[in-house]
Amino acid sequence: MAEQLADIIDLPTEYVSWHSPAASLWVASTPTAYVGMVDRNHDGFVATDCTGRELGVYATQESARIAVYGAWVAPAADNEEQALIA
Repeated sequence: MAEQLADIIDLPTEYVSWHSPAASLWVASTPTAYVGMVDRNHDGFVATDCTGRELGVYATQESARIAVYGAWVAPAADNEEQALIA
């Protein structure tokens, strides 16, 4: 139970909002930070995190938004990314 409570306490507390500044583009932000974006292309919905790293192409806008939010809540450490590449 204590571990679950610690996980909840570590979650970001800012509200993420989505805006569509152009057709087929959705941008996520909080009052103080850029979270990421989703854009639609011929393959599907491309999710990109706050650093510009592509998170993948998804079949639905909702699943791409979840990927962006997940990358913001639990960003991959540089070491984890390098381990995946090696």
